[in-house]
Amino acid sequence: MIAIENVNFAIGGTSLIQNTTLRVAAREAVCLCGPSGVGKTTLLEIAAGLTAPDSGTVSLDSARIGCAFQDDILVPWLTALDNLLLVMTGPLAQARAGAGGWLDRFGLDPDMRPPQMSGGMRRRLSLARAFAVEPEILLLDEPFAFLDDQWQARTAMHVEAHRQGGGAVLLVSHQERHLDAFQCRTVFIDHGPIKLSA
Repeated sequence: MIAIENVNFAIGGTSLIQNTTLRVAAREAVCLCGPSGVGKTTLLEIAAGLTAPDSGTVSLDSARIGCAFQDDILVPWLTALDNLLLVMTGPLAQARAGAGGWLDRFGLDPDMRPPQMSGGMRRRLSLARAFAVEPEILLLDEPFAFLDDQWQARTAMHVEAHRQGGGAVLLVSHQERHLDAFQCRTVFIDHGPIKLSA
C-alpha cells in the first residue's frame, strides 16, 4: 500500500502540492491524470522517495518498488540485459532468466545499448526494468509516452496483471485514452497546485 498523508511541497515560493492525501491499496491502480506541469511527476517522485516533501509523510508497505520515470536513467554503456541485472537480486542465473523474460515481453534485444535505441525502445526498457524487480508497488510516470498503439496495449496488460496479482500501482498521465485498457481509479487534476484527498 501507498499512503501519502497531508503532503505539501513548493519550489521557489510557488506551491505545487497542498495538503494532499492519497492512498493506494493492494490490488489497486490509481492514475493521476491531467495536463503537463501541474505537479503530477513531483508527487510521484515524492511517493518514490526521490523528492522530500516540505511537510507531511509518505509510507510504502514494501521495499519491492518498481519505478519508471520520464527520464529513463539507463546506463548508456551497458546492454539492455545488463541494465536490468543492475537492479535485480538473487542468483545470477535466475536473475538473467528473469531479465531475459521481461526483455522478450517488451520486444527488446538483450545486447542492444540505449544509444542504439529509439525513444520508444528506451521507454520499453525502462518499463521492463521496473517489472523485472518483481515489485509489489509500481510507480510509473507517463508509461505510454513514445509507444505505438500495440505497445501501449501490451504495457496496459502488464500493469493490469500486476494489479490482479496483488500489487499497487500509482501512475501519472496527461492522456485519458489509455486508461480504459485496465482497471484503475482515475484522479483528475485540472490545474495546480495539487490538492487531493483521495
